[in-house]
Amino acid sequence: MIPQGHSSDLERSTWSLEQAGEAMLALAKRAGFATRAAAIPPLPEAVRVEQETRIGLWIESLANWFGLESEWIDSGYASVDDLIRGLAPALVRITQGERTSFLALAAYRSGRVFLLGPDLEVRAVPARELRAVLCAEREAPHAANIEAMLDLAGLPSRRRGRARHAIFGRLLSRVKVGDGWLLRLPPGAPFLAQLRAAGLGRKAATLALAHTAQYVLNIASWAMLGRGALQGRIDAGLLIAWALLFVTQIPFRILESRMQALFAIDAGGLLKRRLLHGALRLAPDEIRAEGAGGLLGRVIESEAVESLALGTGIGGLVAIIELAVCAFVLSKGAAAATELVLLALWSIVSVFTVRTYLKRTDAWTVTRLAMTNDLVERIVGHRTRLAQLAPEKWHQGESEAVAEYIARSERMDASAARIAALLPRGWLVVAMMGLLPTLLFGSASSSLSAGSMAITLGGILLASGALGHLAGGLTSLGGALLAWKQVKPLFHAAGRTEPSAPPDLAFFASSEMPGSALLEARDVTFRYRDRGEPVLRGCTLRIDARDRILLEGGSGGGKSTFGAVLAGLRSPETGLLLLNGLDRSTLGAEAWRKRVVAAPQFHENHVLSGMLAFNLLMGRAWPPSQADLDEAEAVCRELDLGGLLDRMPGGLMQMVGETGWQLSHGEKSRVYIARALLQNADLIVLDESFGALDPETMRKAMQCVDRRARAFLVIAHP
Repeated sequence: MIPQGHSSDLERSTWSLEQAGEAMLALAKRAGFATRAAAIPPLPEAVRVEQETRIGLWIESLANWFGLESEWIDSGYASVDDLIRGLAPALVRITQGERTSFLALAAYRSGRVFLLGPDLEVRAVPARELRAVLCAEREAPHAANIEAMLDLAGLPSRRRGRARHAIFGRLLSRVKVGDGWLLRLPPGAPFLAQLRAAGLGRKAATLALAHTAQYVLNIASWAMLGRGALQGRIDAGLLIAWALLFVTQIPFRILESRMQALFAIDAGGLLKRRLLHGALRLAPDEIRAEGAGGLLGRVIESEAVESLALGTGIGGLVAIIELAVCAFVLSKGAAAATELVLLALWSIVSVFTVRTYLKRTDAWTVTRLAMTNDLVERIVGHRTRLAQLAPEKWHQGESEAVAEYIARSERMDASAARIAALLPRGWLVVAMMGLLPTLLFGSASSSLSAGSMAITLGGILLASGALGHLAGGLTSLGGALLAWKQVKPLFHAAGRTEPSAPPDLAFFASSEMPGSALLEARDVTFRYRDRGEPVLRGCTLRIDARDRILLEGGSGGGKSTFGAVLAGLRSPETGLLLLNGLDRSTLGAEAWRKRVVAAPQFHENHVLSGMLAFNLLMGRAWPPSQADLDEAEAVCRELDLGGLLDRMPGGLMQMVGETGWQLSHGEKSRVYIARALLQNADLIVLDESFGALDPETMRKAMQCVDRRARAFLVIAHP
């Protein structure tokens, strides 16, 4: 519902709350996003009644259902213009009283927003009108007083608009006035689809055309000057024409540089986003097998993929254009057939020379990563090595590893030197030898004219530069392919899909389902890595709302594994798991983990470098509201962390972790408990969470968990 007095285009472009699913699907199709074919679910009554607290969850659930990703973005009065410019494609929320509606923002260009309406028509509306709609509710209580003040000041009408805007900006600078949900493809979507959605195909085509135009203009300018010199008529007009052609290259060169930078930045951002998503998709066993050193090596190689493939590697692709132009130039000169054959053969030689270099680089990379892994593991276990190894064994094998690394580095550098020095200069020698028979035996009436010889020599020189670019580009692309071997598991892990629940299931009364247990496990079997004896065999457990369960057993008995299976962190090999009567494939993996939250053992849980508030609320909401912060502090004080908060200068905003305030073992354990409690889950699994606490602190922590958890399972030793 658009307030009265605004454009009819805005009114016709408004979607009701009930039409949010249709608006999202239409906007995604308009943006070229590939969506899953899915029926649009009806609006749940819970969203209709509790709009303020439920709309965000509804939009997120709809996006997941359609195979999209939504990011909530809000804005204060001072930054609402930035919100409008940067929020597309997106659903922008419009509120008037208790009524909520949406505008489907398809694009922003040159001070206008393009809105997709329920009739699927796109309407261009001045951005200032959308700004006025977003700010209307906040400005209304102050509008009359500001107008009276402007009347009293006697300000002329032509200056009132700027004065009114400045006063509102000062008065409402910290007031939230607008929000919306940015839509995009998830990181796990096919990478080519992400590249197309980001418009990188157009950028690549523009880059190629700009380089071709700049290169052709460069050749044309020197061809004109050369022809005038050979004909003996260099005058002022010719020089002016040459200068104009030369200067005309500048805008194309600027466009080429800009497109290359934009392509590298956008593609690099998408690649990093996908690799990070892939890292979060790795199974715990995969991470353990990798080790700290191996994971660091993958990080290093991911940087190599981006810098080589998207940086200098683009030069190799551009070199192909240059070689095509050089071949055309050589075809117009003396000994055209011979020179074209030699150029093709030398290009093949270049490819094989680069291939030899890449083989040596591959061997060098393997040695380097092995040294990196060994070094990191030695650093991590440095104290253990000092305590348990004899001094003469502290550096065992290091000299041999360094010697092998140096030998392979020398072989790789020798190949690189041959590529840099031999290929471009070798081509000059080969090309001139191919031209020699024409110089010795050609006739002046055939191909030995001064013009054709000048064209051939120019083509040879141009090809030398193009071969240099080609060799450098192939080297970079080859290096990126070698680095890709290390990055590929993360890239493919991002594409692992998990079941997604229909949006309406996100709003069922999780603890009120009659006749069904909160969580039920029947005959669950689990084994690690598809081999060996099962860790769990025929495990059965029923947990009802408000249950308090203690699971005890000896070390290695499978308690933690069973807890991980219940929390959805591991998938059982056989058996049945039901949460409120629904299995994981129906409810969806993400919805399952929101309702069953685990606090893993100490060695599998972490305090991340950042604010304490972030560590507490990372599973709930970020950025947090004041209510979130107040509840986080209350939970911390109930867990007897009040003394810690009082000692820290920044309180909840204090930086903690490796680069901040250091927490003790017991303090970390209670932070993990608080993190789990603050997610407001139906069931909390606490794995050895109280083992590091003294009896009095454990009593307080247990009382806090008992008060706040709807149901919980504690795993402990007898």
